[in-house]
Amino acid sequence: MTLVTALTITESQVRVPCDEARAALDTVTGLTAPQAREKLRFAAGHTCEPVARIIDKAMSDARSSGLDPRQLVVTAAAVTAGEEIVRVRRKAHGKADWITSVTSDIRFDLTPRGLYEATGADVAPAPSPTVSRREDDVADRRPADRDPLADSVRELLYEVIDPDLGVNIVDLGFVRNVAVEQGRVAVITMTLTSAACPLTEIMSDQMRAELLPAEGDRLVSDFRIEWQWVPPWKPSDITADGREQLQAIGFTI
Repeated sequence: MTLVTALTITESQVRVPCDEARAALDTVTGLTAPQAREKLRFAAGHTCEPVARIIDKAMSDARSSGLDPRQLVVTAAAVTAGEEIVRVRRKAHGKADWITSVTSDIRFDLTPRGLYEATGADVAPAPSPTVSRREDDVADRRPADRDPLADSVRELLYEVIDPDLGVNIVDLGFVRNVAVEQGRVAVITMTLTSAACPLTEIMSDQMRAELLPAEGDRLVSDFRIEWQWVPPWKPSDITADGREQLQAIGFTI
């Protein structure tokens, strides 16, 4: 008998090298979705935030379908090379250059725990929501309990640039979580390279300009920043896209 119960998750042009994505999925195959996400995001040693974000989205889709993500196991993972994304990066004095991002096409199944553990169960993937991404969408860090409004707030934070490094605070790994409380108040959990960093006020002002513009519609009524220093920020928190941008301007990562 064939049981049609697995959710198939696919996402194209994920900004992560194939070998890195493949290694990440290999380490979490057989884990439940929450366990896999936590391991890829917080485990000691190598992490892989882009794949963790896909699992975040998959868990949200599973909940929307009436499934408990804690009962879904990551199975049948596959990674292939995706089409490179090329973007223009504008520099000072009217100059510009090109940034090329290596991408991967990622696919895996979420299989109910009981069927995964059952000996000889033939589990066929069922039609399920497809996780997709615009070609110009940059890697982000979505919260564990994904909320569409929080996602939109996070997108605006890509416009907030670290004045010292010249890269947005999301790709630098400074934004650890975004949530929206009652009254549409955005709560942004952030860190910096050091608790003594003098840029906290500059960051706050930039975020206010993006989230609470003087003109036009506002996504939220207000926001606050919750600074988090433990665990400390580390270079591995930088996304693949962030590393490419830093390397393009002369940083060694």
